[in-house]
Amino acid sequence: MSRWGEEQRQAARRGVWRWLLATLGLSPAARRADARAAACDAGAEGERRTAVLLQPLEAAGWTVLHDRAIPGARRANADHVLVSPGARVFLVDSKLWSKRHPVHKSGGRLWHGRVDRSRTVDSVRYETDLIAHALWVPVQPVIVVHNAPVHGGGFGAHGVPVVPADRLLEVLAVNDGPPAGREAAALARRAAAVLPSY
Repeated sequence: MSRWGEEQRQAARRGVWRWLLATLGLSPAARRADARAAACDAGAEGERRTAVLLQPLEAAGWTVLHDRAIPGARRANADHVLVSPGARVFLVDSKLWSKRHPVHKSGGRLWHGRVDRSRTVDSVRYETDLIAHALWVPVQPVIVVHNAPVHGGGFGAHGVPVVPADRLLEVLAVNDGPPAGREAAALARRAAAVLPSY
């Protein structure tokens, strides 16, 4: 459970009357807080799953930074920023979506079943631009989806690859370049300094 989610739940129940109304199921504020908290908890679980997937890359010389603040973003954070041995930078955004509905693209928009998830692409592109500006290097965004099936084993949505979790490492490895040694190490140090823990 995420800290922010638990704070939302508690705030909606602060005070005797709020607690009583929430307990009886009569508090719209508590229901909204619970829905926001559940979404936040799912996001945190998706990030945990992605962190586990990325562990082999660290052993292979990649720098993996989890849950980083983004300069210039008031509320957004980067789920995972990776610097490859080839000095390439990736922003991996984790999504934990219901397996009952497929993820697909239609009409230029990202969908999860009948839910329009295009704002996810917009947010990732915004975060990518801010990180690229902060580091002065190109950044490749990737949306990784846990649970929900991804049409065709992955696709692009406005320049952002959307991939199932079981293909994430393959997609990252294919998009790395030749080893860059000191350049990659210097870039990894800069990323860690410029993008502090959130």
